[in-house]
Amino acid sequence: MSPTNRKRGNDGSKSHSDASCKLDTTMGDPTEKQGKGKRPLVNTYQSAGTPLERQRDEKSRVLYENGLGPSSIHKLTDKRLKSRLKRTEKRYREAALEAARFDMLLPHEAGYLEQEGLLDQSWKLTQRDMKRHVDLQTTNQFFHLDLPVLGPYTLDWARNGRHLLLGGRQGHVAVIDSLRTDVTRELHLRTPVRDLAFLHNEGMFAVAQKKYVYLYDNQGLELHCLRGHIDPNRLAFLPYHYLLASVGRAGWLKYQDVSTGKLVAECNTRKGVCLAIRQNPFNAVLHLGHASGVVSLWSPSMGQSLVSMLCHRGPVSGIAIDREGRYMASAGMDGEVKVWDLRLYKQLHHYTFTTAPSSIDISQRGLLAVGFGCHVTVWKDALAQKAHSPYVRHDIPGNAVDTLRFRPFEDVLGIGHKGGYVSMVVPGAGEPNFDSLEANPFQSRKQRREAEVHGLLDKLAPETITLDPRSIGAVDRQPDELMKEQRDMMGEADRRPVKPKKEKNRMRGKNKLGKKLKRKQMNVVDEKTLILKQKLADARKVDKEKRAVESRSEQVDRAPRALKRFF
Repeated sequence: MSPTNRKRGNDGSKSHSDASCKLDTTMGDPTEKQGKGKRPLVNTYQSAGTPLERQRDEKSRVLYENGLGPSSIHKLTDKRLKSRLKRTEKRYREAALEAARFDMLLPHEAGYLEQEGLLDQSWKLTQRDMKRHVDLQTTNQFFHLDLPVLGPYTLDWARNGRHLLLGGRQGHVAVIDSLRTDVTRELHLRTPVRDLAFLHNEGMFAVAQKKYVYLYDNQGLELHCLRGHIDPNRLAFLPYHYLLASVGRAGWLKYQDVSTGKLVAECNTRKGVCLAIRQNPFNAVLHLGHASGVVSLWSPSMGQSLVSMLCHRGPVSGIAIDREGRYMASAGMDGEVKVWDLRLYKQLHHYTFTTAPSSIDISQRGLLAVGFGCHVTVWKDALAQKAHSPYVRHDIPGNAVDTLRFRPFEDVLGIGHKGGYVSMVVPGAGEPNFDSLEANPFQSRKQRREAEVHGLLDKLAPETITLDPRSIGAVDRQPDELMKEQRDMMGEADRRPVKPKKEKNRMRGKNKLGKKLKRKQMNVVDEKTLILKQKLADARKVDKEKRAVESRSEQVDRAPRALKRFF
C-alpha cells in the first residue's frame, strides 16, 4: 500500500493498516533503497502470519518480480494511463498469489517415508510409532473394528473414497462414513455374504448372497433381486458403463445394466470356479482368476475370452491392476505374486511368500499391498522393477487377512480379516489432487444428484469395452495407403524362400478336363439315364442271343457228318 494509507502508532513507528498477506499497490525498483519517490515492490509482511503463509507470499513475490521486473508508474503524469496500469498490475499480483497457492496445494512429489541412514528401514516403523508423528486428521485414520463373530470381512470403497462398505461372511453388512467416522447403515441379512460392491455412488450397493445378487439403497431397503445371477461368487461394477458384473461358481460371467435393468451379456468361461475378479481402469476389461491358474480377459461384446494367460501353478487368489492399465499383479495359491506387463502380456518379475497370498491391491500411486496369513506388506516401486524390501508392514496376530483395498485419495489401506476391520495408514498411497467433477469426497446432496444425471447422459455403450479404447475414435486410413501396405506384405512374402514341392507320378491323360467331366457325369442318375441304360441292356441281350444262334450254326457246320445228327 502507499505511504499515504499508513498510520503512526503511539510510539511514532509506522504500522500497516491491512492484513499481512496483502501486497503493495505501488511499484518501484526493489534493488534501490527506499526514499522519496522510491517505493518498494512488495510491502513488508508482518511476522504474525503462519510459516506456510509467509512461504506462500514469498513465492508470489518472486513470481511477480520475475514476471514484471521494476516498475516506474509513479513517473507517469497521465492519470488515466496510470490508473489503467495500476489495475493491470493488481491483476498480475493476484495471479502470482494464486500461482503460489496452487504450488502449495499441488506438490510435485508425494509424501513417502524416507530413510535417514543406510541401515534404517521404513518397514520397521510400526503403526503405533507412526501415529505419534502425524497430524490430528491423520491420527483419526488409525482405528480398528473388533467383530470376531460375523467374520471374515470383505470390503469395498466408494469412488470418492468417503464411504466404506463392509460385509461379513455370516450376513453382516455396514456402510461407514469415513470422513465423519460414523456408521450410516447396518444390516443383518442372515444369509452368507460372498462379495459386495458400491454402484455408481454410495446411495446403492450390490451384495452377492447365497443364491442371488441383491441391490440395496443407503437406507437398507431391498431394491431388486437379480435372479439371473445364480450362485454368485464375485462382483465388479463398471462406473462409466453402469454395468454390474458377477461370476458364479459354475463359471458364468454375466453383465447387468443397472440403469435399464437389462441383462446385457452372459458368457460361459469354461474354466471352472472363479476366485478373483478385477476391472482394468484403463479399458474396463474384466480380469478373471480361475482355479486352474488361468487369468482370462473378458468383454461383453465377445462370447469368448479376449486373452487367456496361464499365470500360476495353482488357483488364482487375487488380481490387481494399476490405474494406467500397464501392469497387472496376480497372486496364487502357489505362494507367488507375479507382475505382468499388459502391453506385452509378459511376466516381469515375481515375489515369493511363505504363506499363500489371500488378497492384493495396487494404490493410485502404484504401491503394491499383499496380504498373506496374518501379515500385510506394502511394496514401493514394485511394478516396473523388483523391490528388494517392503515399504510398510503390519501384523494382525490371530486373524487371517481376507481382503485388502486402498482408499481412494487417502493414504489409507483397508484390511478385512477374520476378526473385523483394520484401517492402516500408508504414506504416499493416495492421490492428493482429486478432480471434483470426477470424484468429490465433499460433495453435497445436490452435487451428487447432478453427478448422477451427468453420468447417465454420458454412459458408454458396452461395445466400447475393448483392449485398446484409443482405436474407437481413430480414423480409417486411406485405401491407397492400405493397398500399398498390402503390396509390401505380399512382396515380402514372395521374397521368402519357397520350399520345393515333390511331384507325383500320375497316369497320362487321366486328369484331363473332358475325362473329369465324364467321370462326374457317370455318377449322375436321372430318368433319361435310366431309359438309356435299359435300352443298352436290351440291346446287349438281343446281341447276345444273336451271337449264340450264330455260334451254334457255325458249330453245326463244322461238325463231322456222322455227328450232325446230335445237333
